[in-house]
Amino acid sequence: MKAKPPAGDKGEKERGPRNPRQVRAAATILVKEGRRILKKHAGRIAREPVEAIRSTLAEVERSRAARDWGALERSTEELDELLHTHASFARKSALRETFENVAVAVLVALGLRSCVYEPFKIPSGSMMPTLRSGDHIFVNKFVYGIQIPFTNTVVGESLGEIRRGDVVVFRYPIDESEDFIKRVIGLPGDTIRVDGDAVSIRRAGEESFEVLERRQISEPCRDEGGERLVSGCALYEETLDGRTYVVRYLGGDARLGIQRRKGEWQVPEGRLLVMGDNRNQSHDSLVWTRTVEAVNADGLLTIKDLRDLTGERLFSLARPDDPSRQDPKIDHVVYKADHRSPPHDLELEVWRQPSLGASAIYAAAVAAMKDQDPRETSFTAIVDASPLHAPGGKRARARERLIRQDESITAMTLGRDAVAFTAALHLGEADATIRLRCGVAACRDEVEVIERLATILAAFEHNRDQDARQLLEGDRALRYSQHWTSRSPERFVDRTFRSPTSKGDDDVAASVRLRVWRQPDEGEAMVREAALIALAGGPEAAAAAPDLGADAWLSSDDKRVAIVSVDPSGVVFVFECGRQLCRQDSYALGLAGLINDRVPAAARDRRALGELLAASDLGDGWTEDDPPPPPTRYEYDRIRLEGTERSLPYSVAIWIWLRPEDGLAAASRRLADAVQGAEPDDAIASGGYVGESVESYTMIFGIPSTDALIQIECRKGLCPTRDAASAIARRVAEKALDRDTFIDPAAERPSPFVPRGNVKGRADRIWLPLRRFWLPIR
Repeated sequence: MKAKPPAGDKGEKERGPRNPRQVRAAATILVKEGRRILKKHAGRIAREPVEAIRSTLAEVERSRAARDWGALERSTEELDELLHTHASFARKSALRETFENVAVAVLVALGLRSCVYEPFKIPSGSMMPTLRSGDHIFVNKFVYGIQIPFTNTVVGESLGEIRRGDVVVFRYPIDESEDFIKRVIGLPGDTIRVDGDAVSIRRAGEESFEVLERRQISEPCRDEGGERLVSGCALYEETLDGRTYVVRYLGGDARLGIQRRKGEWQVPEGRLLVMGDNRNQSHDSLVWTRTVEAVNADGLLTIKDLRDLTGERLFSLARPDDPSRQDPKIDHVVYKADHRSPPHDLELEVWRQPSLGASAIYAAAVAAMKDQDPRETSFTAIVDASPLHAPGGKRARARERLIRQDESITAMTLGRDAVAFTAALHLGEADATIRLRCGVAACRDEVEVIERLATILAAFEHNRDQDARQLLEGDRALRYSQHWTSRSPERFVDRTFRSPTSKGDDDVAASVRLRVWRQPDEGEAMVREAALIALAGGPEAAAAAPDLGADAWLSSDDKRVAIVSVDPSGVVFVFECGRQLCRQDSYALGLAGLINDRVPAAARDRRALGELLAASDLGDGWTEDDPPPPPTRYEYDRIRLEGTERSLPYSVAIWIWLRPEDGLAAASRRLADAVQGAEPDDAIASGGYVGESVESYTMIFGIPSTDALIQIECRKGLCPTRDAASAIARRVAEKALDRDTFIDPAAERPSPFVPRGNVKGRADRIWLPLRRFWLPIR
């Protein structure tokens, strides 16, 4: 009969041998626990159990080193029994063990989320079409270094640098409780320029801007859900630093109510400039503002002040794109005057079937150019003299167009003075005369004169009923003051009377004709000249008629007597009396005297213009022809575009610093050191400086009561004397005594940049919705 095994052996046989890996793991845990208990609690355990624990620990280590798994299991169980019997007070409970395990798991999860990957949900469509509202993405937080949780400190930035074109998640600089996602466009040192849809970059260290290349693609725009098509927008592939991604722009009516983006931003050190891919509907660097207490330089000097203190009336205000603008304690504005500039003027006069004849008007216009060195010429002659318009050259088409336009011109005269070119054209077929005066800044040479004339003639030939306003266009880059006038029936009458024996319209001897101009826009001298040319062949062929006035002239032949009279009141009349009635010149002079006596009343009252002569004044049986129908177009009209120049020579700039860090006195000296010829001057304020250069006067002064430092630079076009500049400075100094005039406690100031420490990571992958699962984010 076999012996029965011990109870313990029976348990071993029933349980079976343990896996060596399990034995090693249990031994490692118990050894660690035993050593911890001996280290902290040996003084609370009796000496013999302590020695037993140490001995068993040593046995466990020997068995583990010898890889004797049976001995290791027995010694491990012995160690567990010793710890349970003698040190149970120091062993961890199951609850504590569970809590510690959970805590470790949470810490690991937090570490992964804070330093490696974090999921995000896209809240809006500002990154469409790259990301849609509701997309779930993973953000790689390790790629740019490890960010210490709950801080803006980044450790190990050298692990990876932020690159232009990266899509990043960051804490919104204006409210860091919000997370934003945008695309990096500008890095520290870059300058970004945006003008509508055009985005340009000047990288740090470079001198010129590069426009970001983009190409429209055929893919349609969709809504935020990616289902419905959206009209009025287009998608483009944009390339930045060799990386290509898709952006979206609105167009046409879809852009109504959306402000055009325009500006220039220089990215400071430690900052980034970001934009959304949905360019017209993204709240990004270009529009971020912060509410702060800020200074406003335009509160110290207004347009009304400048009108009071200078001879100019129109001004524009601009704030230069200055990085210091981001500091609310600094402001800088520039006022530019719209200064009258005669060299930019344009004037066009058009006579259509004029009463005195187009050829007479043309001759009078040429005579008025006597001080402008006039010469008869043509489009062809001017083009032939231009090397740019040589046959077969780059401008061959323009040459052909100008020469072709020459065919409609009967005669042309061109002159020039110090301010402008003047060109007179006789258009025989159209029975019209055109005179153009073009300032030397608007028409720099004769070719530019005829190019402008060619445009006018093309429009005139297309529709001869167009008035001068529709024929002449100014330069779009300039500002003009427009003055248009025309010859209305109230300012011109043309009356014809006939005797009972008249044989018709061609019977000049049996007719009387009176034409009267009331303050003609082309000038009394021009009308008199044209009338004498039309009636007598020129002023030299007419005789003075002093009985009618200092500017009265008579010309006669065998069919009629013609009298031209100019009254000082601005009334000009031309009286023609046929020989049937006016057999003697003296009789014609008598009738003209009757008209002359009635001129003062007509000068005062336009309605009296038609009462200068009646049929009854001529005798029995004389009748007046029926008046012609109202004209469908003006016989004469004129458009004058008075150019204004908005330029730096007619400007004033003002800077203000609130509470400068180095104090008013030191800051004033620092500014004065940078100004040519600056010297101390207390005329505006104590401790001030005044400098004068060839171009401007500069005033620098502080206002201690408001702790404001001010610098004014007035160009000599606007401030020709030091007194003129001082008057502006004194007005500014007076206003600077009141803080309310230049400090806004709740001003909106641009805050366009993202601090580097606000960046949480790079958006890498989309993981929801499933149809876009694991797509990379371009």
